Amino acid sequence: MKFFTIILFNLPLICFGQEHLIETGKSFDEIEFGYSTLVDVKEKYASETITDTITYSCPHTDKCGKAYGKMNSIYIKKLGIVFQGNYNDELIRQIRLYFPFKGKIDDLTKIELGKTTVKDIYKSYPNSKLTSTNGKNYWIIQNDYTSFLVTRLSTDNNYPIEHIEIENRLIKLILLNPIRNRMFIDFEKNCCMPLYAPKNEMHRNCYVEKHKGGFYYINIGGESSYKSVKNGYWKEYYPNHIIKEEGNYKKGKKVGEFKYYDKNGTLIRTKRHRRFLFW
Repeated sequence: MKFFTIILFNLPLICFGQEHLIETGKSFDEIEFGYSTLVDVKEKYASETITDTITYSCPHTDKCGKAYGKMNSIYIKKLGIVFQGNYNDELIRQIRLYFPFKGKIDDLTKIELGKTTVKDIYKSYPNSKLTSTNGKNYWIIQNDYTSFLVTRLSTDNNYPIEHIEIENRLIKLILLNPIRNRMFIDFEKNCCMPLYAPKNEMHRNCYVEKHKGGFYYINIGGESSYKSVKNGYWKEYYPNHIIKEEGNYKKGKKVGEFKYYDKNGTLIRTKRHRRFLFW
């Protein structure tokens, strides 16, 4: 009898633990937009079966194809979640939710793809905008930084329509977009937070404008004769937010002692860089 009592007592806790919380435009299951990386996702979901894949950066559909930029992505099929990272870095740029995803948005709206309808969404977000895509694959319910996609049928009326015309139709998938990218904000005097830096990092990496040639010349076709290069003390980090290297730059060139670290933050070598140019 004790054995059955323990199972019944713990069952609701297990179910509750499978609920995913979305903080609109800010975070998803503690994965924070503009800070968390694909490395963080793999650590968070280490117990799940994870597939590395390539997706595209189309903002309003999952069927935009190669017309948009590539994004390194992680697909967790069991949970119905795709985490997209930029092709050139690993910051989370967008999250897509597919069946069988279940979760809550800001503790307000419970989502269960395969059951949640257009009518359910409008109960929570009555001021949402209903629009469509150029390819006409979906009707899109837009709310803040969230897009709810609904399959658009060939028999549907042309845009614009009222949401009550499709209110019983199921939400097909959800796109979550960030409010802002914290790694590329907070510019002051051409300085910014180092990419992948931990949240408590106060240092800023700075740039300086360097002239491309040995003399001034007239710009042709709007091309600038200057480019931004690294200058001053710089820190660089791995996607797991551990220090990678640090040292001084002078107009884009390393000078003096640089320290280099492994992915665990252990110092592995130092190197002195000498300068022979005067620009």
